[in-house]
Amino acid sequence: MENRIKARLRKHDFVIKMIEEFLIEDIKKLAEIIVDGYKKGNKVILFGNGGSAADAQHITAELVGRFLKERRGIPAISLTTNTSNLTSISNDYGFEEVYARQIEAIMNKGDIVIGITTSGDSPNIIKGLEKARELGGYTVALTGKNGGKVINFAHFSIIVPFHMTPHIQEAHITIGHILCDLIEEALFPSKKVACFLDRDGTINIDKGYVHKIEDLELIPGVIEALKLLQKKFLLIIVTNQSGVERGYYTKEDVERFHRYLYYILSKEGVYIDDFYYCPYLEGECRKPNPGMLLEAAKDWNIDLKNSYMIGDKTSDIEAGKNAGCKAIIIGKEDVTADYSAKNLMEAAKWILNQDS
Repeated sequence: MENRIKARLRKHDFVIKMIEEFLIEDIKKLAEIIVDGYKKGNKVILFGNGGSAADAQHITAELVGRFLKERRGIPAISLTTNTSNLTSISNDYGFEEVYARQIEAIMNKGDIVIGITTSGDSPNIIKGLEKARELGGYTVALTGKNGGKVINFAHFSIIVPFHMTPHIQEAHITIGHILCDLIEEALFPSKKVACFLDRDGTINIDKGYVHKIEDLELIPGVIEALKLLQKKFLLIIVTNQSGVERGYYTKEDVERFHRYLYYILSKEGVYIDDFYYCPYLEGECRKPNPGMLLEAAKDWNIDLKNSYMIGDKTSDIEAGKNAGCKAIIIGKEDVTADYSAKNLMEAAKWILNQDS
């Protein structure tokens, strides 16, 4: 059974990696199309069958409700939820007409209509998009395999190039979530504040080139301090890991250690929002250079001026200052730091006092 679980996870990783390698530009373009439609006063309509019907409802809920931030609802409708419509249309006109009939009733010209189908050959999805296109909607196919017949009725298609239905579905909802994030951020942009945290010597005891999960030992008081900080700030770890270039360990060792650190902290109700590491002996990413902080700021739309860098080394302070953050050193005095704290808890209390 364990081998079966690992096999499914390998397939999942394979498909998700293909999204990253082959579909990013398509996702960006579709997000731009949808955002432009919303700015013009249009809505999004989604539909699918089986698991794809659930995906249509899921994406609709994220748009109408929220994805990650508090904001007003975004207009979206799933055609898969009204059982009276579904059963009456199926009974009177046939199941192939179940979405086309609803499109005819509720779609306005310019609305964005998304049909979700893993095979690309579902007759009711094809007819729904055909009707939407006929009435002036902008049609989108979210499909799999080689696209299927449905792409002939779509103005734009995102095709997950895989052959196993459950893994296409996993890719579809992942793409759906990414779209919701991009749409939400574009329509309701807002700057976030962060606490950038060094890792070894700040979060865990620095035993020298720490990379084995069995060597993880949290510094006392770290969990309580992080709980305070996460109430207001993103928590982002930025760590130099030159042991990779030195040949002491691999990038996968670093990433596995970070997954384990996240796992251990999450059991205590602490959640690290992201990890950045520099595997090189030199370069813009290596502290005291600000590369990791600047990359995180771009990824998370962070207001660096009102964010903080916390670490136990002068290079941490310099990286924070070079990025435009306030910087706190722990465990020692440093005249270049905005504050010198005995430990992470003292640093957390000072930060929260500054922002109260």
